[in-house]
This record gives sequence, C-alpha cells and structure tokens, in this order.
Amino acid sequence: MPIESIEDVRVFRQVVASGGLTAAARVLEATKNHVSQRLAALERALGVRLAHRTTRSFRLTEEGERFLEHSAPLLEAAERAETSLASAGSLEGRVRIAVRSSLAGRGLGAEFARLLQASPRLQLQVAVVDENGDLLAEGFDLAVQVGALRDSSFVATRLEVSSFVLAATPAYLDARGRPRGPRDLVHHLCIRKLAHPPETQWSLVGPRGRRVEADIGGSFECDDAQLQAEALYAGLGIGLRPADEVRRAQLAGTLEPVLPGWRFQPVSVWIVSPRGRLRVPRVAAVADLLRRVIGRLDG
Repeated sequence: MPIESIEDVRVFRQVVASGGLTAAARVLEATKNHVSQRLAALERALGVRLAHRTTRSFRLTEEGERFLEHSAPLLEAAERAETSLASAGSLEGRVRIAVRSSLAGRGLGAEFARLLQASPRLQLQVAVVDENGDLLAEGFDLAVQVGALRDSSFVATRLEVSSFVLAATPAYLDARGRPRGPRDLVHHLCIRKLAHPPETQWSLVGPRGRRVEADIGGSFECDDAQLQAEALYAGLGIGLRPADEVRRAQLAGTLEPVLPGWRFQPVSVWIVSPRGRLRVPRVAAVADLLRRVIGRLDG
C-alpha cells in the first residue's frame, strides 16, 4: 500500500527526533493520540513495524532505522514540489525561531512586524533561548547559535560579530576608577556570564591586533543578556555591549567606554536550520531577516 500522506512521514521523523510520542505531540501541538494514529497509519501503509513503543520507551526497529535514513530525501522532494507551486511573494504557515536575548533592542521586533504586515498569512513563534540546545528535538525551523557549532547535521550560515566593547556608567567609574589596561579588570566588578566552567577571563583584541586573555573580577554572574544590560546601566560594574549602542549611550551620558581601543574577541554567530527547511520560502524569508539584524551588530 502506498504512503497516504507525506505528513505522516513528518510526524514519524518528529517522534524520532523528540524521543517519543508525548514529546512529539507537544512540538506538533497535537494530541498524543493523533500522533499515535498517524504513526500507525504510516506503518500500515509500509507494511512494517517502525518502532517498539510503550508508555515509557520508544525504540526504532531495523526497518524503522532504514526508513528514517531514506525519508529525509522524500520530505525534501515534497518541499521542493510545494515550493514550486507557491508564489515567491506568498508567505504562509508557521515558522518557529529560537533567538538570543542579546538581539532584543536591535530592531528584531520591528523587522518581524514589517514581515507580518506584508504577509498576513504568516505565523511566527519566537523563543528566547540563550543556550545552544537540541533544536531538532524542540521543533525549531531556525535558531541563532553562538560559539562552536554543536551539531554538524544542520545547515548553518556563519557570521562574525566583532563589535562588542567594554563599558560602564560614569558613576561606577568615578567611584571605582578607570582601568588603564586589561590587567586592571581583575580588580573591578565585571558583569560575567553564568557558565560552566565559570567565566574568569575575557578574550580581548587591542591595538595592532594584540590579543590578551584578561582576568576579570566581579560577584555577579548571569546567563541572560538583557539582565546583564540592565545591571550594567544600573551601575553594577563593567560589561560588554555592542559598540554602536555604547556610542549612543555615551552621547546620552548613560555609559562610558572602558579601555577604548580594546574589543571583545570576534564571536561566531550561526543561523542554523534542519536540512531542507531553507527551501521553504517562509523559512528562507525569516533567515534573511535574521542575517540583516545580526549584520547590524557590526555596524
């Protein structure tokens, strides 16, 4: 019997990616019963059992492993066929995106608004995720990752961002003194990223490309970029912010550059997507939008 619905194949791959029916149902915004029925329908059409499943476990059979391997090209072909029928200017359907909180205030909301106003049948679901997670299992179409790329199975576009500089409020610097060199940072309250292992150094690039690993002090660690910014503007200590933001804040009198001439070492920022998704016009449009916004960080 032929496969009745390509959607059954999508459901099967999501169940595998999520590790079970319940988790897949959450991603697909469907009931567990619906997901189970679609999986059973696919098995009937193929005439084989694809997985052993109980209330506690989900494990692919040998036939399921083979079908998983060969189903990706099947979905890609279906998406190409769907795309060929769609008008280039017609964007509709849902796109799930994971972005970094550091993009807030960079015009991302305005870009999303313009896109939705131009494409009223498009739906965007945006999650702020400051850790590089398992995107496929969580059902994201696109995500922004920072640093080393964790999963080479994704399609990834790399952007280098090198515009983060050190800053603090004038009040903090008046009270604690202005660092004269990177080695002075260990004696200051630096707003550090909460990480394992702890962030104890900043990689800085100075005049003529000189690179140093500067030891940093401080008693405040946070894994949310927006809260770090709030603490910085409140006068807690020295932090990292985009250079264009610091220039505006300096004109307003709210921030002052620290160690002018030194910048944070360039960071790799990746726009990643599961294979095949960028062939879908609505996903490609949002990927272009993210590239524009991230590109402004070096403006």
